[in-house]
Amino acid sequence: MSKGRLVRVGTMRKRLIYFLIMVLLAGFVSLSLVYCRKKEEEELEKKLAEKARLERLISEEKARTETIADYRAYIETKSYIEEIAREVLGLVYKDEIIFKPVPELPVITNAPNPPGGQ
Repeated sequence: MSKGRLVRVGTMRKRLIYFLIMVLLAGFVSLSLVYCRKKEEEELEKKLAEKARLERLISEEKARTETIADYRAYIETKSYIEEIAREVLGLVYKDEIIFKPVPELPVITNAPNPPGGQ
């Protein structure tokens, strides 16, 4: 009888050891999955932030492109050419009269007479 009982205790210990090994392996796999999931979430957040930054840059570049297109249309107008001719080259129309302001003259004040002099 004792021999049969020893066999059962030995198999129970082996089963307990196998069970503990399986629990440890399951825990290790679970922790690995949680870690990988967290890493993927961090990478996703980084990619979303980068996407938002790139979309902002694209919208800024589109606005800049529109501004350049508007400026290109403006520089092809007669008013722009006239403005540049007046400001840079100093050109005027034949019948145009130019009035230039006279620079103000410095105001001279009477200085007090030095002591002992006239």
